[in-house]
Amino acid sequence: MPKISDEAREARRLQILDAAWRCFDKEGLHATTMQDIIGVSGLSAGAVYSYFKSKDELIFAAVTTSLDRLSTLLGEAIREGRPASAPELAGLLFPLIARFAVRDGYDLRRIALLGWSEAQRNKRLGAVMRGYYAAFRDELGRLAAGWGLRSPTEADAVAKLLLSVLLGTVVQSAILEDVPGEEIALGLSLLAR
Repeated sequence: MPKISDEAREARRLQILDAAWRCFDKEGLHATTMQDIIGVSGLSAGAVYSYFKSKDELIFAAVTTSLDRLSTLLGEAIREGRPASAPELAGLLFPLIARFAVRDGYDLRRIALLGWSEAQRNKRLGAVMRGYYAAFRDELGRLAAGWGLRSPTEADAVAKLLLSVLLGTVVQSAILEDVPGEEIALGLSLLAR
């Protein structure tokens, strides 16, 4: 049997994850079956199971792959853009989140809600998600420290607020579907007056 390249293997893995995201968006994490994912992927059961041994493993990979890519994207944007205020940060990040999340056939913001719920049940997933969000909040705190705050405690408080705004916007976007990032940036600037 010919050996496939690492690139081809990763492409196949992403094909399966794309099918899982489509199914999760449509039916939820637990109503979706492996047969659903196999059917949408267009691959054989053997091919899918050679990458993911169970649906729990697939859920874990779907959530962590999304978080890993989003964390990298947002971290790079913050480091390159160096926003000087919360409204600037919102103006920078919310369009990136929307472009990242809205895909052809599914919206990762809706799937994020499912992942947060699953993390309450699945301790391994919960621990990994806490790690991602704690690291991102730390990055927000380092950024906020440069905004003329008086102490590390103030920077930490601002970081917690900013993470709440970011996660809350994901929730509103998933549920209400009418929360453009520009409005959040405007709201933050109005509060800062």
